[in-house]
Amino acid sequence: MKFNLRKNCLESKKKEFYYGAKLNKNIVDVYLGEGFLESNESGRKISPGRGHEEIVYIREGKIKIQLDDKEEILESGELLYIPERKTAILTNLSEKRSYFLIAGGHTKFHKH
Repeated sequence: MKFNLRKNCLESKKKEFYYGAKLNKNIVDVYLGEGFLESNESGRKISPGRGHEEIVYIREGKIKIQLDDKEEILESGELLYIPERKTAILTNLSEKRSYFLIAGGHTKFHKH
């Protein structure tokens, strides 16, 4: 099944869109999302729910990620792991839109 993640991301009011089991019933354990932050936008929260873990990959731009009491500044090509039930807060440090990908999966087998 061909799918345009970027198009759906740009059309989403949440500024992010995920492709996984809800759209393709053949997918069991993984999902992929794309999101963006507008210039200098701050306060976006990403939080893998119970039974999920995620990797945030900066595709374009410079984003500060606060996870627990640590801050990391990531630039294009860098990534950060977010454990189950942790909340990461994203801030765009760029003067233009920054894009990120989120790859996630289950820590234990379950169905949606």
